[in-house]
Amino acid sequence: MLKKYELEPNTIDFIGHAVALYTNEVFLDKPAIETIEKIKLYMDSIGRYGDSPFIYPIYGLGGIPEGFSRMAAVNGGTFMLNADLDEVIYESGKVAGIKSAKIKELMGLDRINCKMLICDPSYALKGGISGKVKSVGKIVRCICILNHLIPNTKDVPSV
Repeated sequence: MLKKYELEPNTIDFIGHAVALYTNEVFLDKPAIETIEKIKLYMDSIGRYGDSPFIYPIYGLGGIPEGFSRMAAVNGGTFMLNADLDEVIYESGKVAGIKSAKIKELMGLDRINCKMLICDPSYALKGGISGKVKSVGKIVRCICILNHLIPNTKDVPSV
């Protein structure tokens, strides 16, 4: 698709990285429909929570967990901050619940049932499931608009 429309390299970089949010050049070798679906998601997100397709924490980084907790509540989930896991409960090889002293203290419950647990690996390690935690890398994404090329990048227009 990119070849058919003879787009300039900077335009291709912008579409692939800033709009479709690819972290590398794999989109150039993938079927066009995958990139189109990512662009559609970007376009569908514009105006949903303001003028940007991104949810930006206007009042600081505390807005990120606040937004996540609101989405969890809207979709029937529970979001807890500063509550260590004492145990992750498995049934038939799948997560079925958690135990936490904080939950016991606040809610009087021995356990909370769940189908999915999303947490920082450090909480999982405290919960005794170190065998299921594996660091595979880190991702940092940002968009910087500069008036110059970045040194030591061999003058690549998109880094």
